[in-house]
Formats: sequence, C-alpha cells, structure tokens
Amino acid sequence: MLIVSGEFGANESLNGFSRAVVSSGAKVIVFNSPGGNVGGAIRLGRMIRAAGLDTLQVRQLQCASACSLAFLGGMHRVAEPSSIGIHRAFLKPADGMSTEGAKARVQLGTAAIISYVVEMGVDPKLIELASSYGKHDIRYLSASEMAELRVTNAAANQSPADASQVSTTPNPAPAPAPYARQQPESAAVAFVRDLIEYHGDNNDFALAQVQASYAPTVDYHGKLTNLSSIVQDKRNYYQRWPERAYKVRNDSIVVSCANDRCMVSGIYDWIVRRPSTHKQEKGVADFSYTILIGPYPKIIAETGDIQR
Repeated sequence: MLIVSGEFGANESLNGFSRAVVSSGAKVIVFNSPGGNVGGAIRLGRMIRAAGLDTLQVRQLQCASACSLAFLGGMHRVAEPSSIGIHRAFLKPADGMSTEGAKARVQLGTAAIISYVVEMGVDPKLIELASSYGKHDIRYLSASEMAELRVTNAAANQSPADASQVSTTPNPAPAPAPYARQQPESAAVAFVRDLIEYHGDNNDFALAQVQASYAPTVDYHGKLTNLSSIVQDKRNYYQRWPERAYKVRNDSIVVSCANDRCMVSGIYDWIVRRPSTHKQEKGVADFSYTILIGPYPKIIAETGDIQR
C-alpha cells in the first residue's frame, strides 16, 4: 500500500507519485488528505485508474473534499463507513471576473467534475448530494450510500485487515462509464431518463448536467444552436421555475438505434412551482432526443412540445 498525504495542489507534478508506485510496488492507494485543488485530485484519480491501482480508505485517516474525487480513481474501491467526506466544490473566480463569468466558470467546473465521476463509473447523483453541503459542512457517507452511488464497488464493510482480499490484478483500460456497459437501446433510454427526471431543484447541478450532456452544436427544436445558447435557455427556465419535478411514462418510450446514434421519444408528466409568487403549473409533454452513443453520450438533437 501507498499512503497519499497532504492537500492537492493546483499545478503540482505527479512524477513523485509515479516514482513511489514503481519503487514500492504498491497496488493499493490509501489517502490522508483534507482535500485541496479539484483539478489536482482529478488528475491523480485518472493516473490511479490508468495504472490499474485500487483504493482503500479507513476512518483513522482523512479523505474529504477533493480527496474523495481522487479516491474514485481506484479500479476496486473499498471504504469504511464515514471515511469519505464530500461537499460542494468551491471554485474561486479569477480576479476581475464578472458575476456572469464567475457563474459560467462554476458551471463548467461542475460539468467537468460530473464528466469525471461518470468516467470513473460512479453515479453522478453523488455530485448532487455533495452540492447540498457547503464548504465547511462536510458530509460523511454511510456504507449503504457509498455502495448505492458506486463510490465503493467492493464490500463496503470490509475491514482494513481484509485489504488483502481486494483484487490487485491490473486492468490496462479504464472502467467504462455506466452507459457504455449497456446495450445501445437501454443505454439511450437510461441517459434520457436521467436527463429528464433527475435534475430537480438544484440549478447548479441541472446546468452542469446540461453542459456535460449536450454536443457543442445541437439541432435544438428545429434550429442549429450552440451549447452556450442552450445552457442560457435552460438557465432562464430554471430561474423562472425554481421547483421542478418530471416523470417519464414507461409505456410511452420508443427507442431506435442505428450505427452510433439512437433516437428516444416518449411522454412525461411535469409540475413546476415558483414559491415567491405561489404559482404552480403542471401538464404533459412529449420529447424526442437523438443521441450520439458512446462511453459518454452526447445529445445532438432535441425537440418536444407541451400536450396540455
């Protein structure tokens, strides 16, 4: 085992880590870190995955904030209950940056984190959970939460003494994202269902999900539209209706795939509220998405209309 200690820096070299892995012959990485720079943690997580290493976390040591992202790089991940701490990512605006520029930076940063989490095979709901806790209010995950969100993918209640049971057989390829392990049709349906149903009332998460899910240019309701314009359109809608709930009708879904593209259409029920004015609306809408299928699917066309 190799213990990674201290805070993650923004631009620090990872050569020392690489040399330590080679010289020690370590197969399992353990952390003792309060967090630090998100980008540095993600870089280390990707290095851990590329090297086919496992990660193990015990309560006696600390792994909180950005450290949790590095932990996700493990091929096999074991953690004791309450050993992994999460909270909303803090992205400091650059000097002289406008308010709108700062917001855009936060959304891009959150989208990058979500993309990394999905890349590591972890449920992106982890980031929504983290975003509900402030910088100084760390949330430690239970064993059941870690298993459900795929933060751990081996026995969540395994003790440190059982670490030898963790497989250390290197895998030269990173684990595919959850959608990549499914048939194209089921992957496309799961992707669209997540997009429609699971962005709730958290606007930052919802916009980051849009940023991560759409291609740079999209046939958006019949008009070729760039991603930044789509994000702005969604932002306006989310601000107008801060509380939102959607439910796709299972029996309405139609999916067809050819080559690397899938079209998914169907119907969903919706309800939106604006508490400040006590206004509420609800109804039924149809949807149609064309998706470029792969390890990280991207929407290339969207249309839909309110039925009532």
